[in-house]
Amino acid sequence: MARFHSLMGAAGLAFVLATPPLHAQDNGFIPLPPDQDGSPVISEAEIDRLNSDRVEAERHRGNFVEDLAVDPSIVSPLRPVAARGRPAGSAIRFDGERRTLDFALFIPRPEEVRAMRVSTMSSINVLPERSHYRVYVNGAMVGEGRLENFTGFGTLDFPLDGAQLRSGQNDVRIELVQYHRIYCGPEASFALWSDIDLANSGAVLASAEGISGQEGFMMGLAAAAATGAGIEIRGAAGLGAQREAWVSDITQRISGALGGDPIPFRFTEYWSVQSNARSAARITFLPSAANRVSFRVAGDGAQVMVVEFVPGEPPRALPEFDTALPRLAEHAQPTLIGTERPVPFSDFGFETTEIYDHYTRIDTRFRLPDDYVVLTNEKAEIALDYIFVPNLPEGSELLLHINDTNVRLLPLWRGGGELIEQFPVRFEARFLRAGINTLSFEVLIPGNPPDLPCAFNDTPILGLGEDSTLTVPFSPSMYLPDMQIAFAGLTPASVVTNDMSQRAFDADDVVTLRAALTAGARPEAAALNTQLHLLALDDLGTVPMGGYQLNRQAIDAALMPDTTITDFAPQTAPEHALLRFRDQTEQNTALLSRGWEWLQQGFWRTLEWLQPRSGLHLQTWLAEQDAQAILIQLDPARPNQLWMVRAPGSDVSAIASGIVAARTNAEGPRGQVSVLDRDGNWQSWIAPDRQPVLLESLSLTNIRHVTGNIVSAMPIRYVAGLFFLALVSALFALRLVIATREHKE
Repeated sequence: MARFHSLMGAAGLAFVLATPPLHAQDNGFIPLPPDQDGSPVISEAEIDRLNSDRVEAERHRGNFVEDLAVDPSIVSPLRPVAARGRPAGSAIRFDGERRTLDFALFIPRPEEVRAMRVSTMSSINVLPERSHYRVYVNGAMVGEGRLENFTGFGTLDFPLDGAQLRSGQNDVRIELVQYHRIYCGPEASFALWSDIDLANSGAVLASAEGISGQEGFMMGLAAAAATGAGIEIRGAAGLGAQREAWVSDITQRISGALGGDPIPFRFTEYWSVQSNARSAARITFLPSAANRVSFRVAGDGAQVMVVEFVPGEPPRALPEFDTALPRLAEHAQPTLIGTERPVPFSDFGFETTEIYDHYTRIDTRFRLPDDYVVLTNEKAEIALDYIFVPNLPEGSELLLHINDTNVRLLPLWRGGGELIEQFPVRFEARFLRAGINTLSFEVLIPGNPPDLPCAFNDTPILGLGEDSTLTVPFSPSMYLPDMQIAFAGLTPASVVTNDMSQRAFDADDVVTLRAALTAGARPEAAALNTQLHLLALDDLGTVPMGGYQLNRQAIDAALMPDTTITDFAPQTAPEHALLRFRDQTEQNTALLSRGWEWLQQGFWRTLEWLQPRSGLHLQTWLAEQDAQAILIQLDPARPNQLWMVRAPGSDVSAIASGIVAARTNAEGPRGQVSVLDRDGNWQSWIAPDRQPVLLESLSLTNIRHVTGNIVSAMPIRYVAGLFFLALVSALFALRLVIATREHKE
């Protein structure tokens, strides 16, 4: 509340709106495996000599082998902590007027760090005189730079003292403030963006010499993620029957240690010449007399984790993994809140927030029980604490959204300067749903004037209080068929393949998906026993439809939108006079047939109106999608089963990134069919005829709510039933009246 008072004070003031990245050369030089009798691995000096001989041999054959850069400095790149929903890539975008993002920075030796480098490129709409960014390392600001690179990436180094760093993971925060060159307002805010080149942004180390060990390998992983090259896995074929167990265990530990978007994995042979996909990090499996892990640097500069294994022995005999690849602290699932009582925003992580921009959207998430269902007109209520400065331009407004549905618009151009406490905002509780929900605040402040650059502003426009409350009405324990419960419970063990899966998902794809599912699982995920079946397009017949209609043509239309299906051209009527009589007879028959078809279609349309079945609705919806993957869950009798198909040629890393990002927000798959589009967003289709299922005993305390939910799920059906009963009752009453009058006469 003290921050509110400072904002009130501000409201009285005059307020006017108006070195190259690490590219490890992949020449294929790795330590030689030991003999099968279990003799020790050869020494590092011998490895260096063998790799040097290999380099000379490849040059003699005419193969290109790149030398190490003349500049010995190297950049340990930044790694985004949160998943972005897009595959690994070199740039990350900041958009809007103000934006803050967090990164992980892996440092092998803090004393070797000489600077913090940031490489940026901005939209031409950004005004460089006012636009800037600030860099914080472990909570301390290390520098501030201007956003003035518009035609290409430009770098800026900030001096960095090793005392500010720690060996291993460091926390980096970058805050951007951007102003438009010409305009001011929400539309101008949408045109502002700046990209940061992750591969060339991070800690500048004085030399790459001697960088190895666990921290060096983590630095290599971050470089592999920033460049999109992925992680190379060698020697997996020698694992034999234990291949899946070893590879799954290690890739999942790497994903858990690195966080962010998933990294693709690719399998190669022990020895190979240079390829275009160069590796900054590599995993090499070597048979040995004991299971152990060590870290080395290959001849091409790649950071290598050497995993020695006893042939036939499972990975559980490798306890040092717990210290070699420690897991990052995972983002906690949104808080589960109670019902029938006011819940302060602070209970589910919302803190008092001050807003400075002309366009801002703030999303805060909370969770309701999985058996929460309210389909009636019951009301939920938000009691909002907020304050805004006076004399805002006309049209300024604050919009409240529940799961992207607007529930209230609050004007901000009248009054202002006083704290408004516990302002009631009532909305229909049916907008809430089981699982994760999103409460959003959207602020739009027009420019004043809109056709001139915004005046410099360091005063908050609006404040939202953490003491605001949310009250959710009672719900009986009911289940409404929805894939979100199964999706939230996915784990690496959930991925299931069959004999036909390999037509669409190879071994690398399965490894990438299982590694991606390491993060974001709910604590009770194991109890759900969720299964994700990977399907080929030719195997759609194995998907249980649960009474719905879904054919191969509809799936093809979504996964391959460029494929057009043409109808046969109608044949022209014959012109010979001898055939006219037959044609006339056929026309009469066709006319009667069309009349019968019209009656049939009318009958089925009436039934569809009374009780919508979703076959045609689903197929029409799919035809409008541009999907790279589709999740299907049509059978309500199998709530913990999911089926997934992918588009031919789609990138499994993009699919895995979409899955990871969706597990931390409310914009993930829901309903019966969900599509991951080409932009990395989930589009969901919810069947209009799904029915809630009661999970508790019917009693006097819940019968009203249960009946209301069941009737509200399909009201027209019960209206038609009541109309039929009324009609029958009227007929009986009419007959009774007639019979009574006849008796009296």
